[in-house]
Amino acid sequence: MTHSTLTMPGLLPRIPLFAGLTREQLTVIAAGSHVRAVDRGTILFHQGDPVRGFFFVVRGQVQLTVSAADGAEKVLEIVPAGESFGEAVVFDGITYPVTATALVDTELLSVSSRAVLDLLDRDPSFARRMLANMAVRLRRLVRDVESYSLRTSEQRVIGFLLHEARGEDGGREVVLPAAKQTVASRLNLTPETLSRTLRGLTADGLISVRGRCVTLHDAPRLAARLEWR
Repeated sequence: MTHSTLTMPGLLPRIPLFAGLTREQLTVIAAGSHVRAVDRGTILFHQGDPVRGFFFVVRGQVQLTVSAADGAEKVLEIVPAGESFGEAVVFDGITYPVTATALVDTELLSVSSRAVLDLLDRDPSFARRMLANMAVRLRRLVRDVESYSLRTSEQRVIGFLLHEARGEDGGREVVLPAAKQTVASRLNLTPETLSRTLRGLTADGLISVRGRCVTLHDAPRLAARLEWR
């Protein structure tokens, strides 16, 4: 277990969800929150565990997975630093529908359900922020379902690379956020299909791969392939 160097008073106002809250409102959140540092591989909660609250990733990455009846796991999402997860289930208060695991050493803000519900009762503007956050995640889920249903394996990989490349080194360099097996599951592909697709794009001169680093050599041509049906 690593030790967090973050303190609650300085952290809360930096989180977009809590930005602009009054001191009294921040006090409500702080009373039901704590900062937690966990090592890579730590399971924050299992699918089916009772809901305790939601989490904000301060540093690191968390993967959300679901388990099938045969024990196979599917990666639904890789949550990066600066994003939260678990907000929606705070409202039904029953069980978590996914398992959350730290992909790397990670620092999190854990916010209890009681603190969230208390603030929602006091502040309608906070409710709107929560709904906006969940709307973003819903749009992302719809986009993922569309991708799995309508796009080829090559288009899924290209779409992922172009999305990850935004804002990084002029949009040319991508560092895969997790091991290739995890990324493959995230894209609803087998690891073999992901590797074969990356090799094909490399052979066409569109990318080069070095470990988890992918260089995009011709983003416009990649984008053109993304539009093929």
